[in-house]
Amino acid sequence: MRKMKLGSAMICLLSLSMLGSGQATFLEKHLYSHWESGEEELSFLQAVANNNIYGGAEHPTAFQFQGVTYAPPLDDAQWKATRRLECCMCGYTALVKNTPDTMRLERGARGDFGPVSVITHTFFLEGSDLVQITSKWVEDEGETETRRLWQQSPSWRVPRAMSKTGQAHSNCWVPLNVRSAPHVGSEVVGQLQWGDAVTVIQEETEALTVDLNFASTFSAKSRTLELPTYALRAPFVQVAFDGGEGYVFAGLLSERPPFDFASFYVAPAPPTEAAPEGRFSRPDADLLWEEVLEIEQREEGMATKTFRGYADGVVVKHWYDGKYQFGVTVDLPLDTPDEFYVVSNNLLRFLSSLGFDSLRISPEGFYVDFSPMSESFITERSPDGTRMYIHYNGGGC
Repeated sequence: MRKMKLGSAMICLLSLSMLGSGQATFLEKHLYSHWESGEEELSFLQAVANNNIYGGAEHPTAFQFQGVTYAPPLDDAQWKATRRLECCMCGYTALVKNTPDTMRLERGARGDFGPVSVITHTFFLEGSDLVQITSKWVEDEGETETRRLWQQSPSWRVPRAMSKTGQAHSNCWVPLNVRSAPHVGSEVVGQLQWGDAVTVIQEETEALTVDLNFASTFSAKSRTLELPTYALRAPFVQVAFDGGEGYVFAGLLSERPPFDFASFYVAPAPPTEAAPEGRFSRPDADLLWEEVLEIEQREEGMATKTFRGYADGVVVKHWYDGKYQFGVTVDLPLDTPDEFYVVSNNLLRFLSSLGFDSLRISPEGFYVDFSPMSESFITERSPDGTRMYIHYNGGGC
């Protein structure tokens, strides 16, 4: 970590009231960017979590700046009353503007029978610079304003999903059949293992439907299946693979290599055994940046969050509460909305040999654990369908 940190902005999925005309908000547009001004730093990091399992996730609409959390005001009447600061020792913080071009934070306070003060931080781009205008108004004293420029860190590259090529990859945990003709009953001329690359020659025009059958594939002591099956509708594509040419169902192909969770998670350990070494690392992925945030000092140790961004568009967040609990969130880019269910299905197949205690599958996400106090996995998808989050939670109480 560097000598000095001015602030870290951790943002996740913003409420619909903050969206401007369907365009990306200021926070969304600058996700994972990193800025410098002298020795001070400003980061835009995504918390990538809507759940609060074991306290490991930030509020999905929160923006943290200089150690203070700003959230959009929810109730107009209450917001107007709060903003008047009519009581002693009153105070508030709010994210009052988040359009595609501008972000504004506001903080108001009244001291113990003292004057009212209101500070706003307004951010916008001017060329390649991030401009911060800080305005401070103090009752009976008037207003002062300062201007600051931030430059994007030259050593900090934003993770981007790899560009499309003529290749595709098997995104199917079980062997994926390559057929002699573009229909299900044709001869199987080869098989693709999970992650195998093929060259796409052409796409057929007729689509067919293939069901991911969660009800028959996965068992558990306790099951809740709001989504027993999910229908993939896609055509066959003609491909060249290591073994010749043939036709593959396109619904189980991805444009980029799938995330290797089998290598990343290794294998969840039973609660009575030590976790295997080498978990939660990506030695074969190009690391773009890393940032460690110290959250809170506890008697047992420091609560921290570590963010790592990789060249393939994946961002991994590790959190530790300073005592017993820890977790990992993997933030993955998605090519299509269908891919969320395909990857979730693959993850459950990878985990199923351990035996599920609880299993919940809904249109919004999947949840699984192995005993009431064991590790758990949650998958969820961003509202716009472009990102997928795999949350792993572990540790004692």
